[in-house]
Amino acid sequence: MRVTLPDGVPAPFVSSLKEAANRWSFKAPIRDGVPVTARTYARVRLVLVPKDKDHYGMRIDFLSNGPSLAFTRNPGYPSEMMRDRTEGTVTMAAVVQPDGRVTDIRLLDARLSQHNVTRTKHATAVFARAAEEAMQSMTAKPEWVDGKPVATAIVLPVSFSLNGTSDGSASASGSVVGR
Repeated sequence: MRVTLPDGVPAPFVSSLKEAANRWSFKAPIRDGVPVTARTYARVRLVLVPKDKDHYGMRIDFLSNGPSLAFTRNPGYPSEMMRDRTEGTVTMAAVVQPDGRVTDIRLLDARLSQHNVTRTKHATAVFARAAEEAMQSMTAKPEWVDGKPVATAIVLPVSFSLNGTSDGSASASGSVVGR
């Protein structure tokens, strides 16, 4: 297995990360009953673990894998929802195509916290539309199987948060989970 780290990884972490990743076991994809070569992207969290007073170890927590995705523009926080002080997370499903396009975008689930619960269906639709618009402009590097890019289903939770302020500041963000 070849491990490639993103640019900007601090030098003291490189060997530990590669060593840890090489200990992982991967199950090869099967095509027509035969294992084939695959390339995927893994999202991990590095956790410094205290060993004693002056020493730390490092633990790598696996978060997800799948295609590499990036928002070219963050989801906009709908002004109507900001005005109503509505927050929440919409979980979107989509397919990353072999050419990198993100298609078949649809709402899977929504979890909202708002004062006016009679408008939940409307708020869900407004947040889903904002997430979908941002996802349509995403850039993606697809997964590869047997030397060819393949379509991959993804699940993307997109959170809309007012950051606990009343000054109108808000943010929306998402992170992908391969399916």
